[in-house]
Amino acid sequence: MHTLISLAFLFLPLTQTPPVPKPAVTVPAPKPAVPTPAKPAEAEEDLKTYNLADAIAAITTTQNYYNKITTFQAKFKQVFSKKFHGDQPAESGVIYIKKPGFMLWDYLLPDKKMFLIDGKKAWMYEPSSKQALWRDVKDSSLPTPVKFLWGQGKLTDEFHIKIVPNSKFAGKNQKALKLLPKKRSPHFKLVMFVVDVQGAVVSSIVYDHEGNKNQINFSDITLNKSIEDKKFTFTPPKGVQVLQAGEEKPSGTR
Repeated sequence: MHTLISLAFLFLPLTQTPPVPKPAVTVPAPKPAVPTPAKPAEAEEDLKTYNLADAIAAITTTQNYYNKITTFQAKFKQVFSKKFHGDQPAESGVIYIKKPGFMLWDYLLPDKKMFLIDGKKAWMYEPSSKQALWRDVKDSSLPTPVKFLWGQGKLTDEFHIKIVPNSKFAGKNQKALKLLPKKRSPHFKLVMFVVDVQGAVVSSIVYDHEGNKNQINFSDITLNKSIEDKKFTFTPPKGVQVLQAGEEKPSGTR
């Protein structure tokens, strides 16, 4: 379930992996403490280069793009890159969004799995693990980069924003926007959106504090096409263990 959990920082509060009991071990006598070099502090950003007129205009176009839609559907390709181990195998599937409050990441390759918000609960399910993880979710508890997809929340309230010129992530007629959180998050360091001329996010790149990168590219975007509510329902199959995020005990087995 690694990639589901690494799925853009957006869902980290919702995807706590249930603890796994460890076998008892004999603890050796403690050794004398050895001083550990302090971890260097992260460099401060020069905020004078943020929130300039061109960046605010670009992010406003993106915000307005999502404010006006009722449904969103696209193919996605996700690559998680570890700082010292490089790119992990790519995964792909289809994302569906329907206002208000429905979202489905349907992973198809190389393995079938899904992440779902049904308006009341967030679900993670990977058939190979025979486990389904859920947690109650309220709109107010979701971060702005999720809520803005539904026309709620304002990116400029939560992030300092600037355009990154000549970004390797942006193609022709695209802009790379760097989003620096105004309040430090323990889950991510910064976000980059690559947007097209209409304001659609065609790529989302998230960096954590350890230097790992999670990139999701979107293609074949379809807007305002009818999606039935039943698309966003999930009933754990028979034999699947159901776990509540943050709880040690399973909430049941189908």
